[in-house]
Amino acid sequence: MKNSTRVNNRVVALVLALSLVFGIGMVASPAVAASSSTSLNSSVGKPVIASFRTDFDGSLAQSVVGRAIWYMEYGYMVYGHSKYPTTGYIDCSNFVSLVYKDFGYSVTSAARNYDSVGVRVSGVYVSNGVLKGADKLKPGDILTFERTDYISHVAMYIGSFDGKPCFIGTTKGYPTAIGIVSGFHNWYGTQFHSVRRVLPTSAYKAGGKITDKGPVIPARYAMKPTKSIVMPKDLTAGF
Repeated sequence: MKNSTRVNNRVVALVLALSLVFGIGMVASPAVAASSSTSLNSSVGKPVIASFRTDFDGSLAQSVVGRAIWYMEYGYMVYGHSKYPTTGYIDCSNFVSLVYKDFGYSVTSAARNYDSVGVRVSGVYVSNGVLKGADKLKPGDILTFERTDYISHVAMYIGSFDGKPCFIGTTKGYPTAIGIVSGFHNWYGTQFHSVRRVLPTSAYKAGGKITDKGPVIPARYAMKPTKSIVMPKDLTAGF
């Protein structure tokens, strides 16, 4: 029995290692697998990010989303309920808070308090697995999801690609904590709560002033980086 357990543990470790090295999409919602969720280098994630980079206009809103994508590739975040700056672990609300803090916006790190963040975007809801009112959304909007009577998960809207609204956020139980999701079937549809907007109108126009404190480099990584960390200023479009 002990030998069998050792073999199984080695297989699991090998699968996790390969998923990290080759970018295999292993992202799920907090409860169940999403209809379509991806890692940075998956066949779905790459074109979504490439499309966003092509349309990048340098506005504050798109810079915020770009930073979230930067953390997806260079943050080496592991899911956990502790502070990323000191531990390398991150959860959904801490992730959104961390990204906004890079640009000088103080947003709560407690998921259940997101119902009071910014202003609510009305007319957005999910019906039969389809997000209605997606045309009202803007990059950087915060999507909230509830478990019974309180918000238990949050994520950041990126934009619509191939007619599908996409968002980026954390997940639990896999090597990398960050993934891009498209589709609102399963958990994301049944638990969808509302959309909150933090950024001002000026954030959606190119050429505006941007205060960027730069990304957070943790005191230690929970996941050892597999490549050199390249800072946003040294990347195309900053991510």
